[in-house]
Amino acid sequence: MELGLCFPRIIHRDSTLTNIIIRPSCLEACDNYEPSESDDCDSIEADENSVNRRMYDLNCEINGTREWFEVLGSMIAKLPNLNQLTFDGVEPNADYLERFWGEVSASKSLTSINFANMNLENGGDGILCTIDAPSITKVKFHKCTLSHDIGYLFVDNVHHGSLTTIHFDECRFGNTNTMEEIAEFAGNFALLPWITSLEFTSCAF
Repeated sequence: MELGLCFPRIIHRDSTLTNIIIRPSCLEACDNYEPSESDDCDSIEADENSVNRRMYDLNCEINGTREWFEVLGSMIAKLPNLNQLTFDGVEPNADYLERFWGEVSASKSLTSINFANMNLENGGDGILCTIDAPSITKVKFHKCTLSHDIGYLFVDNVHHGSLTTIHFDECRFGNTNTMEEIAEFAGNFALLPWITSLEFTSCAF
């Protein structure tokens, strides 16, 4: 389900919400977010894990700001059965999402993260911290542009041994023109001993 359509379910920590897709249009919807009448009841006095307290934390910040997305990210991280998160066409270097990535990486339920239609060749370190969510077993890149040191970014961002599968589908890798660059590309993945499946489908080097 797209992020812009599931705010109430995130706020209520819906146990049936298992998949969230985040696109640029979803982030625009965040700017226009208004709580529904049933949710528009917040209180700083409310219990920390209550709906009212989560509403208070969200309403304290200006829609679409770094702080607002930080609160939203913490709510997403606490969804009990969120298994898959997809970032589709999102700007990885957006300043207002810096804290969001870190909050999402605290999720204990996420097992799969997808990146689609994104340019991660320059930057992208922030968004890739989401793969450090401790239960992640699979990461997929679809039609992404990536740097030849993407393997090193995994080494730098993953601090758990749950991740076993990385899949690159129709991706393009930059700076793989010389033998030295190709060796560096392969060598970085060799530093990921817990990976049992490394897949490349219709990729360009």
